[in-house]
Amino acid sequence: MATIKKPDANPIAALLLTWLVFGIGHMVINGQTRKWIFTLIGSFLGLCACGIGATIMGILSIVEAYQTAVRLKNGEEIGENEYSLPILYKIIKIIDKTATCPAAEKQA
Repeated sequence: MATIKKPDANPIAALLLTWLVFGIGHMVINGQTRKWIFTLIGSFLGLCACGIGATIMGILSIVEAYQTAVRLKNGEEIGENEYSLPILYKIIKIIDKTATCPAAEKQA
C-alpha cells in the first residue's frame, strides 16, 4: 500500500474543504483519494438509509480529515487508505475491506 507524507497539510483547510465540498479535503489536502471516495459513498448510503445517517457520516468525515491532516503536519507517514478515527473506520470497513486504522487495532 502506498504511503503519504505531507508535512505541509493544513488541518483547518482539510476540515473546511471536507465540510463545504462533499468531503474533498481528504483528497485535496490529505492526498487520500480512496478514503474520499469511500466516505462519500458511505454518506450517500447514509442518506438513502435515513437523513441522520448522512449527517453522522459527514461529521465523522470532517473530524477524520482534520485528525489526519494533524498527523500529516506532524510529519507522520500514513497509508493512503488509513483512518485516524476508529468509529469511521469501523463503518467504512463494511464497504472497503482494504481500510486500515492503527488506533482501532490497538483497541481490539
